[in-house]
Amino acid sequence: MKDYTNPYQTPSAQPSPGADSTAALAGRWQRLAGAIIDGLISLAIIGPMLYFSGAWANMMETGTLDLVGTLTWFIIGEVVFLAVQGYLLFNRQQTIGKWLLNMKIIGVEKDDVPAGKLYGMRYLLMHVLSQIPIINLVMIIDPLLIFRKDKRCLHDLLAGTRVIEAPQS
Repeated sequence: MKDYTNPYQTPSAQPSPGADSTAALAGRWQRLAGAIIDGLISLAIIGPMLYFSGAWANMMETGTLDLVGTLTWFIIGEVVFLAVQGYLLFNRQQTIGKWLLNMKIIGVEKDDVPAGKLYGMRYLLMHVLSQIPIINLVMIIDPLLIFRKDKRCLHDLLAGTRVIEAPQS
């Protein structure tokens, strides 16, 4: 006798509870150190570009950049960010700082976070908001939210992510 299964029957398997709920959250100081590493890497690349292009001298002379200069350097900054961090970010859900300090970004609902959401909500949106006067002052809330029990910053809440200690590979 053939074992018959109804193809229209509701699956009996229960859905998983979401992203690796057993993984330890990355520590606050560990995340801060990772962000500092990532910032220093960007500064080491963008700083000389600003200096040798004359944009730094122009900013020191006038005290500001015009709108075109601001937009240009914003775009250059995003391109540099993606060139430097993109491979690890999109393939391993880590930045260089997170990789060096053994951390990983995962989704709240499932481990893998789509690339557009990972970059767009965690990084690009925050970079754009930091360029807008007044709102950039409110951006201090983003890192302060790490003191919540779930250690999720504003960018984590917006992207539906959390940062965990990466399993040793």
